[in-house]
Amino acid sequence: MQNLLKVSLAKNMHYKYSNIYNAQIIDNQNITITDIIDELINEGLEVDQKLALSIINRFNQKVSEKVFSGKNVCTGLVNINPIIKGTLNEKRWNPKVNRVEIVITAGCDLNQTMSETTVEIMDEKQAVIETYRLSDQTGRLPETNIGSEYKVDFGDIKLNVTEDPACGIAFRTWLWKS
Repeated sequence: MQNLLKVSLAKNMHYKYSNIYNAQIIDNQNITITDIIDELINEGLEVDQKLALSIINRFNQKVSEKVFSGKNVCTGLVNINPIIKGTLNEKRWNPKVNRVEIVITAGCDLNQTMSETTVEIMDEKQAVIETYRLSDQTGRLPETNIGSEYKVDFGDIKLNVTEDPACGIAFRTWLWKS
């Protein structure tokens, strides 16, 4: 299924030049779990709203329990993992410095949907001025895991990173000298 994300442009008044714009998503509305369940039921899902909501709420509770017991949880839609921020001075927790944060990244399902999405950029008159397929999105590092060796392609620079920490030290030394 092809998804369409419509974006309108608004002039950014913080810049001297008039060719700088901010992008704003059109139809950026909030929907709830019950809205999604109702839509699934309308599409033919043979389960009642109360049961579906109960399952989803229990799933969310279980994911929360696993994350806060130190697990990295992959739901397919998102990957969730806890991290500790701040250093522990003298091996002691300082609530002014230390905190637990939750990192949420896109999972396989969300990345797949993103690759099937097209962005339509519209001008002030709501006329489409450009379309962009997110499957063409760049900026990610293509990475393949081959055994204990990682191959990373930066365009002109290709790295074979092994478990040997000296590789990282040599690369860092080379990078700062150039």
